[in-house]
Amino acid sequence: MNGRKILILGTILSIGIAVFYSAVVIGQSGPSMPGTVIHHVTLKWKEGVSEADKQKAMEGLKEIVATSPGARNLWIKSVKVQPDEYHQAFVIEFENAEALKAYAKHPKKKAWDDFYYNIRETSYNCVTTN
Repeated sequence: MNGRKILILGTILSIGIAVFYSAVVIGQSGPSMPGTVIHHVTLKWKEGVSEADKQKAMEGLKEIVATSPGARNLWIKSVKVQPDEYHQAFVIEFENAEALKAYAKHPKKKAWDDFYYNIRETSYNCVTTN
């Protein structure tokens, strides 16, 4: 291989490495800012509510979210809940505001709400987007 070919090959290889590492650095430039809608609820169960009823509420929520168009993700296992006197939190991610509205009108949501509101003392709700 002559010197010119080695120089060209080295240049191409250097450019390829530079492009690869640039992509890695850009990919690590910080958290993404998705355009999805996040519905966050922190709740306090009524005193004496059974674990079975709490589980039933979360299973019902899973079913509704799983069949709601535009619902992307559901988180129900709380690692830390604030304020301290609250017991659980759940978060639902939606593709957009229309998907949140569709979830609110889900055919099974009214029955779930009736059950849920009967066993929870209070909750804080927040809806967030970018």
